[in-house]
Amino acid sequence: MLVATTAHAGPDDANVVQALKQIMAKDVAEANFGAAKQKLKGLVERCKKNACTSTTMSQLYVAIGVVTAQINQTDEARQAFTDALVADPAAALPPNSPPATKALWEEAKKLAKKAIPDKVPGWESREAYELSVAAAGAATAENIPECIEKARASLLLEEQPKTRLQLSFCEYRSGKLLDALTDARKALDVAVSKRDVESMNSARRRVEELVARVPHVTFAAPADVPTLKVFFDQRQVPNDALTKQFSIDPGKHTARAEGIINGVEMGFDQEYDVQEGSLTTVRITLKSIDPKFLTPGQIACMRSAQNQDEVAKCLPAKEKPLVIRAGVDVAGYVDTTAVRVLTPGISGSVSSPTAGWNVGARYLVDVVSAASPDVVSTASRNFHDLRHAVNVNGGFKPGRFGGDASAAFSIENDYVSRNAHLGLSGDFMDKHVTPRIGFGHTQDTIGRAGTPYDVFSNSLSINDIDAGATFILGPSSILVLGGTASFERGDQSKPYRLVPMFDATVSVPVGASIAQVNRDRLPVRPYEQLPLDRDRYSLAARFVKRSGTATLRVEQRIYRDSWAMLGSTTDFRWIKDISKKVSLWPHLHVHVQNGANFYNRVYHAELAPEVRLPIFRTTDRELSPLIGLTGGGGMRLELAPATAQIQYAVVVQMDVMYTRFFNAVYVTNRLATYGTFGFEAVFE
Repeated sequence: MLVATTAHAGPDDANVVQALKQIMAKDVAEANFGAAKQKLKGLVERCKKNACTSTTMSQLYVAIGVVTAQINQTDEARQAFTDALVADPAAALPPNSPPATKALWEEAKKLAKKAIPDKVPGWESREAYELSVAAAGAATAENIPECIEKARASLLLEEQPKTRLQLSFCEYRSGKLLDALTDARKALDVAVSKRDVESMNSARRRVEELVARVPHVTFAAPADVPTLKVFFDQRQVPNDALTKQFSIDPGKHTARAEGIINGVEMGFDQEYDVQEGSLTTVRITLKSIDPKFLTPGQIACMRSAQNQDEVAKCLPAKEKPLVIRAGVDVAGYVDTTAVRVLTPGISGSVSSPTAGWNVGARYLVDVVSAASPDVVSTASRNFHDLRHAVNVNGGFKPGRFGGDASAAFSIENDYVSRNAHLGLSGDFMDKHVTPRIGFGHTQDTIGRAGTPYDVFSNSLSINDIDAGATFILGPSSILVLGGTASFERGDQSKPYRLVPMFDATVSVPVGASIAQVNRDRLPVRPYEQLPLDRDRYSLAARFVKRSGTATLRVEQRIYRDSWAMLGSTTDFRWIKDISKKVSLWPHLHVHVQNGANFYNRVYHAELAPEVRLPIFRTTDRELSPLIGLTGGGGMRLELAPATAQIQYAVVVQMDVMYTRFFNAVYVTNRLATYGTFGFEAVFE
């Protein structure tokens, strides 16, 4: 398989090197120097006949020099060392050699320097020659990456057919059979141009051998799928060339395909281990690539399908199946400021995958109790509240373009909120890019518990504009970018929140107790007053990557508003499929913000000659500088077999949240626990 030349790897090198090791380990180690010398010279003659590499020849000469030096044959030892250095200038003497042997080696260096001509016969560049010799030596030592590196460096300096064949050999050893064939063909062309008959014959044999080893791939595609797209190793294969045979390297390869059958997106994804000289036929059977738009029964049917016709039968052409989802869940929250919330909820949706529409609804109840420092500081008793919230949503997307709408309503004993939202989206670049734009309006009424709204109420109006796009980066990667602008108008001050005032010469430290605040404050305590308008802006990105049996999801949000608040929020989840039924994920969430421009820990007032108060004032520590860290995890457990027409699942998640407030009274930190338990079902 190798070129017969003293500068390139020959077929007998490995055997010679192994025999050399045995002589040094046995004969030389046992001081049988005469026998060792005779065997080593026999190997030299063998190498001359079988064209060993110069590196191997150099090793033999070094060994002969070491042996003859041991038996005081200094002239012969000096000559052997000289021959070794001429064959390979990079040759080295064993480091534990005796002083007399080292002296002979130094003399041989001087002799070899005179014996090596500046220009090597047949070469224009001595550096190219030495790199070629080094490549051959690396191949003998099984250092294939170094062989490729040295051979390519030599060829950059000077094109030699033998070096090109050496590169071809090492590329083949690294699994790059097509590259090896390309370089073997180029070596043949160069040998022909230089009329190098020996290299020409070697290169021709090499090309013939590699051609027989090259594997091929072809494709058997389904009929009547005009939208079919086929990819092999991430490169698209033209549909009119699918029946051709393509040359590929041996090893692992991936094939992927996508298309639309009966209005539903289908896909194919398979890995192949290709052997040398084989013909691999990729038989494409399209199946579902997005299970959320199909019923469990259809998914199970397609997974068990044996051919394309059976897949098509899983999708009725006339009927438009409905996918029904229902779920119940309970969430709980408790923190170290004595706030407790219990939230049971129920949800349901109906969708038609083939018609492109969906509707859904959700209802929940917040059961709240609190005895936080904010309540105690106003001398109010513990309070309890119920909040009822309902949301309905729907969408219609029969083709490339579609729309969605939602409406929400919530009510508690002192707050009513109404919201409506509309959105439009479209698919571009073969659904690789899906932009979306939306508009929403919220109208809130803020009151006091036990007081009719016509006696006391504040109105808050919010208009939201959001825009973004989803980018499909590959078969398993999605990037979502978006931005939101929100414009709030109205008085959203808390009607129960009283703000302590202090004399201009008085201050209280961070985390001051209620008793200390009451001791040092002025007798006046006005209600909270916030600005009547607030503009919020945010940019967000989400990256989702599926790899093997795990999914990585990373989210980042940057926030700014007209109250000069800046914030950054990062969210991380890594969802691991432990089995077909169990998925686990860790969760990490980090939020950092500064404070609003009017927020102060201490507000000063004047009582004489008239009362003067700050225009804007609050003790809401959520408007202060803070950092929040959340860590936890969750689990999803599928309860039904994959082939069942009704699928059940349980979802559990638990998070621990720590918040540090850097400029607030009463509370400097808060520790909270949040957990959810949900049960959901999907059926036709």
